[in-house]
Amino acid sequence: MANVIKIIFRALLIITRLIFVALKNKFLLFILILIAVQTSAQQVINIESKKYDNRDTGWHGNMEFLFSLIQNQNQIISLGNKFNIGINKDIHSYLFVNEFNFVQANSQNLDYNSYQHLRYKRAIEPWLSGEAFMQTQFNQQIGLKFRGLLGAGPRFRLFYDDSMKVFVGPMWMYEYEKTTDENTKNIKNRLSLYASFLYFKEKNFNFDFVMYYQPDLINFYDFRLMSEFKAEWLITKKLGFKFTLTQSYNSLPPKGIPNNILNVRNSFLYRF
Repeated sequence: MANVIKIIFRALLIITRLIFVALKNKFLLFILILIAVQTSAQQVINIESKKYDNRDTGWHGNMEFLFSLIQNQNQIISLGNKFNIGINKDIHSYLFVNEFNFVQANSQNLDYNSYQHLRYKRAIEPWLSGEAFMQTQFNQQIGLKFRGLLGAGPRFRLFYDDSMKVFVGPMWMYEYEKTTDENTKNIKNRLSLYASFLYFKEKNFNFDFVMYYQPDLINFYDFRLMSEFKAEWLITKKLGFKFTLTQSYNSLPPKGIPNNILNVRNSFLYRF
């Protein structure tokens, strides 16, 4: 429990500092982001976005592109692509997200990860919705050969206006997982508890913060914890720049994988 408190405190401290800088001096934060180190490893997938809870009927989506090349005594190539597409129709919302990342150094594959996420939401009351989702995930860097998820639960709206949204949701989640540990296959029922905050008051800038806590319902010492901060700047009406900072903690990772992983990602975003 002491470790959990330390991780939460550290994540909140980092996020609070970033939000303060973003609101007080966005140009300075933008420069710091451009020189940030990029990594790619993630335990929990964040699907929160401004459009996900949009009350307008219609299609929406975006695409992200990432490419970097480092050439010195070594050649390191990093590629990434993410897209999501959704539709809101009356009380029904559907969302599909797909992401792929690849890192190669001197023709040797260092990292490969991908996930696909499909989610359905039905509005019940203005403050309450029901959700269901399914997901597949592969991540070489965290020792994950395959993870399949099915889940469902309520989504509560705590605050909603023209510039901010706050949601919480306790969800049941069925998990099938195969890791790099020999002959290890995990089948578990987890609680997936999340809280999200989205800010989009300014026309060309928005950010959101979300935290997930996912304990095994049988063994609460087996849990995953993730916090994520995302900030977006619009360059044109359709094109933007996105910064993502994610901190993930797994209490029981595969052998050789650290408990705590930090992920910093810079990407260009195209909306449609």
